[in-house]
Amino acid sequence: MVSNVIALRIDENTSNLIDKLIKYNLANNKADALRLIMQSGMQSAKKTIERKEKSHTIIKKWKEKGLPELPQDLSEISMQERD
Repeated sequence: MVSNVIALRIDENTSNLIDKLIKYNLANNKADALRLIMQSGMQSAKKTIERKEKSHTIIKKWKEKGLPELPQDLSEISMQERD
């Protein structure tokens, strides 16, 4: 793949977005993160990060407080929802 190097200044929001893409292993480095943003758009990248942050919050909560209690008749509820 032929690539061109371009130096550019980015705002703080974009810089934070790039850092989060790397933090959540959605990009390997800043160049990959910026390429992802350019290819999929900043809004798409933000939505992906929001979903990842929500899942991390849920997992953190479960680690601290344990898994949530599930209803005893969960199998029956699932079968009814399929019908």
